[in-house]
This record gives sequence, C-alpha cells and structure tokens, in this order.
Amino acid sequence: MERLKKEFLPLVEENLTKYIDSHVEFILKVGRYILDAGGKRIRPLLTLGFAKAVGKEDITDVVPLSVALEYLHTASLLHDDVVDGAETRRGKPSANRVFGNETTVLTGDYMYATALYIFSTYGNIEMIKVVSDAVKKMAEGQLLELKKIADFDMTEQEYFQIIDGKTAVLFGACGYVGANSVVGDTEKSHLAYDYGIKIGRAFQIVDDILDYTSTSDKLGKPVCNDIKEGKITYPLIVIREKLSPEEREFFKQLVKKINPTDEEIQKARDIVLSKGGHKLAFEKAKEYVRKAINNLEQFPDNIYCRELKTLANYIVEREV
Repeated sequence: MERLKKEFLPLVEENLTKYIDSHVEFILKVGRYILDAGGKRIRPLLTLGFAKAVGKEDITDVVPLSVALEYLHTASLLHDDVVDGAETRRGKPSANRVFGNETTVLTGDYMYATALYIFSTYGNIEMIKVVSDAVKKMAEGQLLELKKIADFDMTEQEYFQIIDGKTAVLFGACGYVGANSVVGDTEKSHLAYDYGIKIGRAFQIVDDILDYTSTSDKLGKPVCNDIKEGKITYPLIVIREKLSPEEREFFKQLVKKINPTDEEIQKARDIVLSKGGHKLAFEKAKEYVRKAINNLEQFPDNIYCRELKTLANYIVEREV
C-alpha cells in the first residue's frame, strides 16, 4: 500500500478541491473543512491502483474520477453526521456542529452533484451506471439503518444490506471505475467491483469492531457510539445466541434508551468482548479479505496488483 500512497496520494490531494468551484463561498468553506480534515483516501487510491493494475499507462483522465469518488464519500459523511447528530469527525468538531445542519446537508448535495458531473465529463456510460447505482444504494442503506435503530432482532442479512450501502458499494464502484478505465475487459471490471464489495464489507466490520475495542483518541470520535445510538452491529449480532435471557433483555432495553448511562454502555461493551464478539467479527472480516485477494488472481501479476493485495490486508490490520 505504501507504493500506492507514495505514487498517487500527492496527486489526489493536489486535485481534491480543484472541482469545488461553487460561487457560493459557504459551500467552498464547508467542503474544504471536511476535506482538509484528512482521511485515508482509500477510495481514490483503490481507483487509481486498479487503473494501473489493468495496464493504464496515462491516468490523467482517471484522477478526476478518483477525486469524484472521494467527493461521494465525503458527501455521505456530511449527511451521516447530520442524521446521527454527530459531535466530532476525525478528531475535530463535525461540520454540522460548526456550520449547522441545513448548510451541511446542502453542501453534501452539492458534492454528490459535482461528483456525478465529473463522471459525465470524464467517465463512460458503464461507469455512470455503476456509480449512480452506488449512490442509490448508499441512500437505501442509510434509510434501512434508520429503520432498524433499536431493533435488537435485526437479521444478519439486514446488517449486510446496511453496510453494503454505507461502505461496500462505493468501494465496489471505485474498483469498477479503475478497471473500466481500460475499455474492453468487462470481466475484470466486475472482478474489481466484487473485490471492492468484499474489502468494503471487511472495512465496515472492522469499523464496528473498533467501536467496541478502540479509544476515542485513536478514532477521533466517541467509542461505543453505535450502541448508544441503538445500532446493532456485527460484534453484537454474532454473540446474540450466547446471551442469557437476562442479557438479551438488557440489550433490548438498552438500544431503546435515548440517553443510556456510561455504566450501561460499559456493561454492554464488557458483555460483547467477554463473549468474543470482536474476535468472531474479525474472522468474518478476514474471510472477506481472503476472498477479495482471490479475485486478484485473474489480474496481471504486476506491482499494482500486489499493492492491491496489500491494501486488502491493511483493511483488517488498521487500528483506526
């Protein structure tokens, strides 16, 4: 992954605010506020990595597409923070706290629109279809997550529908766009999409694990936030059958509470960890990463393909 970061990250950062050219100064201010907060930039690195992996020599026309995909991610964060009433993002006050909900939502809308405009300029019809479908599914995932808040009996299938929308479909779109930048190999485009879906699922599962196991300082946001908000995630789902009747009732009541106490949250965390929810979830994430790496066997054995394998492994090795 270091090669991808060294080669492409400066290029991505250089172009990150290039296409936010609104005449409304406030949009520029809000957009730059969250973009300048940093981030891993995995999505543009994934896009450019696949472009090179399939033999794209000149990636000049892929760079704006990779930036557009980061805009889609950023827009989803802006909307998520408003919906969740978030206080912090990446270690500093969230945009909705600084600029207000209305401005933050509209800035997210602007970034969605800008991303799709970039694709209409630099992309092709296949890319536009995949990216538009991803945006639709992102909205569906967010709506399903809202519907399932405080539903302790949410199914595993519903959980994966939610995280596909929250995370995986955009990773899939990144893989597809990169591979599709060399026209003519539909099979590799679909393999790259599937790779993205799998590492996207692994990424979100690891995020859900870190919510139980990490610290606020490392994450840049409060820990155990999901359970506070009544969200049922994989570390809890995989140990539900191990819960005693009293523990099940505790969780059913906890996820319905508007303001659970710190003691209740700590108890929930202790139960999940004591029953190995984080370990079982981690095994699932590693399984997805292994399957994603298998997809790369159909690609040329070059430095970029090897970097994409490293990127997949990074997903389950990260601490933030």
